[in-house]
Amino acid sequence: MRAARIRIAAMLLAVLTGACGTSAWPEPGHGPSTIALSERQRYVADELVSLFEHGGPEPQYGAVEELADGRGLTCGTIGFTTSSTEVREIVEVYDAAAPGSRLARHLPRLRELADAGSDDTGGLPGFAEDWRAAAGDPAFRAEQDRLTDRLAFDPALEHAHRLGLRTPLGVAVLFDSAVQHGTADDPDGLPALIARATQRAGGTPAAGVAEPAWLVAFLDVRADTLRNPHDRDTRDAWSESVDRVSALRDLVNRAAYDLAAPLAVTLDGDEYDLR
Repeated sequence: MRAARIRIAAMLLAVLTGACGTSAWPEPGHGPSTIALSERQRYVADELVSLFEHGGPEPQYGAVEELADGRGLTCGTIGFTTSSTEVREIVEVYDAAAPGSRLARHLPRLRELADAGSDDTGGLPGFAEDWRAAAGDPAFRAEQDRLTDRLAFDPALEHAHRLGLRTPLGVAVLFDSAVQHGTADDPDGLPALIARATQRAGGTPAAGVAEPAWLVAFLDVRADTLRNPHDRDTRDAWSESVDRVSALRDLVNRAAYDLAAPLAVTLDGDEYDLR
């Protein structure tokens, strides 16, 4: 019954947005999709993630923060962490491409932290300054972009294909979720969110559920998870980020499914134009 109400609400929403001059959603399809983003659409998707992660659309390759979320230092465009292998890998690859970087001196400690899965932020004197200095190097930026694709965008696109999502906005919703929640098989990860959303929506777009209805169910599940994550270490940081879900839901409500620029996005009461 709930899934039926979601589908009906989404269809009414599509009619209303069409009546107001905004394009209605494409006709539902069946089976897996082959959706791909154009270069421009991917640029807008990256701007969305940057807006949600850093409060502005420009990519923040030099960002270094301590969020006290159990993940150590959070660095770069999508929040690579020192408690995982992510920051260590970026520095290792960059050191091979640009020998002599001051970041190399932090590798022994970064390896220790990654091997232990530790959120300790000690033992890295000068790391933030060295990371920010390297952010001006195209090789350093390219390595962050490569890891973003491998960790977040490519898995999100694969899920979109299997689910039968057929719009760039659908891909962007999963991409942003992969950035924040990760793609591991844990209760807060993207696969678990997808499973719960599919149950709530009564199926997937590949099985005939309207894409906006499935996305609304997914965003509801994601908001619930941000407020009450299984990983209690993330609760404080995540509970403050629910507005990124509201911003995505607003794009679904407006049928902004093609990510056409300029795209107006409202976050925490402020409006941004993505171009």
